[in-house]
Amino acid sequence: MPHTAYLFSVPLVCFLAYCAPDCRAAEDQEQFEEKTVARCAERVLKNAKNDRTVWLKELESAFPGKVMNANTEEEYAMWFALLIGKSEQWHRDSASPGLADLFDRVVQRLELGPVPSITREEFTRYAKRLMKDAAQAGTGGDPAEDADKVFRVLDRNGNGELEPEELTSGLKDEKDHADADGNGRITKEEYRGYFQRKVTFKADQLSAAAKANENPQARGSEGKPKPGAGVPEWFATLDADKDGQIALFEWRKDSRPIALFTEMDLNGDGLLTRDEYLRYVRMTENKLKQERREVKE
Repeated sequence: MPHTAYLFSVPLVCFLAYCAPDCRAAEDQEQFEEKTVARCAERVLKNAKNDRTVWLKELESAFPGKVMNANTEEEYAMWFALLIGKSEQWHRDSASPGLADLFDRVVQRLELGPVPSITREEFTRYAKRLMKDAAQAGTGGDPAEDADKVFRVLDRNGNGELEPEELTSGLKDEKDHADADGNGRITKEEYRGYFQRKVTFKADQLSAAAKANENPQARGSEGKPKPGAGVPEWFATLDADKDGQIALFEWRKDSRPIALFTEMDLNGDGLLTRDEYLRYVRMTENKLKQERREVKE
């Protein structure tokens, strides 16, 4: 009997010894994916707030198909030509509400005072500052490049596709949506789509949390959050029956990852309330801050 136990224990020990590194590797890959998504979402949010991005959005809205992504003084001069039309200066009273806000940004940045118009020379000075800002900030990276980095880490056998055993828990949960051709494996292009959805969702979370913290009107007279305050637009969209919470069936209709719903549903009752969502966002933010401190140390 002792010999039999020994024979069974040897393969078991070998199996455990073989599995332990794989388990640790899988856990590390999960963390690497989540951290990369979080960093990318922060960059997306930061880039969405910078002046040049806002300029592009407003100009494209006002002059569809006529706006280029300016990187030189000559290209910024073309922006100014669109703004002034047949005039010699850019007049605030002739600008749309969105462009009027940008007019005020230029005035504030250059400390011009309460002027009714901006000259070509003044706009050129402002453009130089935008170019300097862009040079200091850098491009911020491309989500597709980040997705490819994670893909290479997950693709342990290096065959250019993610096999079932190489999928993270998020991918397994969203496999039906991520695996576009339904062949059971995830290509690099399919992973990019999945990664972009995760980044967009994470950016929405961070944006909602920032708005809730910055906007005092989001709270009632007793300091409690008002219904709907601090949550992204998708929350109201998915809340089809407008009862202030999202049921799992409402979430699944939009083909969103079930793992994210489960993660945010803190009490596990199958309903995502506004308070649960905001608590989850705060927990995520605190976790990111802790990770940044650990990296610095």
